[in-house]
Formats: sequence, structure tokens, C-alpha cells
Amino acid sequence: MARVQISFPNNVVLPLGQLIVRRGPTKVRSAASQPPSDAAKRGVEEVKKAGNQIKEQASSHAENIANQSKDAAGKVAGAAENIAEKAKQKAQDAWKAAKEKAQKVKENVSEKAEDAADAVKENVDAAKRKMSKD
Repeated sequence: MARVQISFPNNVVLPLGQLIVRRGPTKVRSAASQPPSDAAKRGVEEVKKAGNQIKEQASSHAENIANQSKDAAGKVAGAAENIAEKAKQKAQDAWKAAKEKAQKVKENVSEKAEDAADAVKENVDAAKRKMSKD
């Protein structure tokens, strides 16, 4: 960095951008307030900090999304299992109802068949009696 020499009365100190101007007893001397390497180092450190913050936030968001995906997958699997169990139960209930209905039909048909057989016997007996009277 270039050095600037300016003459001012009364020992005036002036900051000029990166330069600080100081006046000694006979002349003004200037020097860089901070070497460029220090400013560059601070800039690099700031960029590193920002990069680490972005990395941590991205990691946190990715972890949250992964956890939400796992939760959703677990819920879907649980719902599918629940649906399968309900379907199995409904099928068992339907089979039981069908067996009970078939049994009732069988009993009704047997009763009606017996009633019909009794009616036929009574009609045959009535016809025999009528024929024997005549």
C-alpha cells in the first residue's frame, strides 16, 4: 500500500479509507490502518461462519424432512395393516352370517317338507275314506 505524506498544522490525525494520517512535529506520515491480510482473514472467517450456519440449517431441515417421511411411512403401513385386519374381520362376519342363513333355510325347508308330506298323507287318507264310503 502506498504511503501518503501530507503537511498539516497542529498534529492532525485523519482517517482516509484504509489509511490513517498522522502528523508528527515536522511532517505528516500515514500508514495502513490494517494490513490487507488481516482484512482478508476476517473476510474468510465471516464466509466460513456463514457457510457453517447454512450447512447446519440445511442439515437440520434435511433431518426434519427425513423424520417426517419416516413418520408418514409408518402411518401408511399402520393404516394398511388396519385395513387388512378390518377386511379379514368383515369376511369372517359375512361367512358366519351366510352359514347361519343357510342353516335357517335348511330348517325351514325341512319343516315345510315335513308339513307338505303330512298334508299329502292327510289328502291321501281323506281320498281313501271318501272312496270307501262311496
